[in-house]
Amino acid sequence: MKMPAGLEFWTADEVAECVEYQEHLPEEYGDWQQLDWKLDSFQEGAKNPTPLGGDGTNGTVETPCGRFSSANDDKAPHWWGKLTTTEQAAIVAALR
Repeated sequence: MKMPAGLEFWTADEVAECVEYQEHLPEEYGDWQQLDWKLDSFQEGAKNPTPLGGDGTNGTVETPCGRFSSANDDKAPHWWGKLTTTEQAAIVAALR
């Protein structure tokens, strides 16, 4: 399934925390927390995660442009293809 436009700027933890995909997962999917855990694992496994906002010290960035880099491997283009089509469909439906 094609990743929705704009999602490329979202990190895995932002999707887990902010997108209400739970109601869009079919009953046979089982425990919706599986997807939360999966997204969290992508975030935890990122080698080049998106820096937090801050004062520019300790790996933080002062400007928003530093948070939009596609090189950050916690962003959706890096993990979207690792989701099942069922998980992708639930996220797409929730974003509509």
